Amino acid sequence: MQADAPPSTAPTPKRRLTPAAREQFRQELVDIARRIFLSEGYAAVTIRRITAEAGVTPMAFYWYFDCKEALLIVIWDEIIEEAARTCQAHSQSVPMAERAVAYCEAMIDHWLAHRDHFRFIFIGDSPNVDMVQLRQQLQSMPGTRMLYEDLDTLLRWHAPVGTPKAEFDADYLRIRTLLTYRVFGFLHSVIGMRQTTPELLALQKGWVLADLKSTLERWRLSSEF
Repeated sequence: MQADAPPSTAPTPKRRLTPAAREQFRQELVDIARRIFLSEGYAAVTIRRITAEAGVTPMAFYWYFDCKEALLIVIWDEIIEEAARTCQAHSQSVPMAERAVAYCEAMIDHWLAHRDHFRFIFIGDSPNVDMVQLRQQLQSMPGTRMLYEDLDTLLRWHAPVGTPKAEFDADYLRIRTLLTYRVFGFLHSVIGMRQTTPELLALQKGWVLADLKSTLERWRLSSEF
């Protein structure tokens, strides 16, 4: 009787993931880290903890992200993109002349409804990480670019006709900077620095929006603001 062949010692071939499966796993890592970041803070998130919850070894993390900070920026940008899409949907429902202010109002309302997200991105800090530098890297991320592209489209509608290009570009950048500083300065004050009543909050928000509307109207009529 012929003896059974010895078991093969050849290594089991590694399973190849499809691009869709790789993206799904990457998103799983993002979702796990986002939940921990938001509920427990930056220090609670470790690569070992993320990969343990995902059921993989820590080395698998580095196929998708260089470090924890790279993952953090992706999560920040994902949240900003969600805010931008909310503002897009809101602003599309009003006439073009009102869309820039409507977009800003939706932005304010969105972050006020998600204060933990705002603190996480714009106020959170860590003694071991340069958060300012990380936030600067957001400028090149897709969600943040989407927000700026939305503002570019809406603000250009208010530009005075016939303005020389060099003058227009300078005015436009000042207007956009002014708008973003007023909106995010207001949010930073309300969410990060002090408590206020709903009545006072509504009044202050109205002041911000009225000021933005007045600035855009003056720019469209005379390019002076």
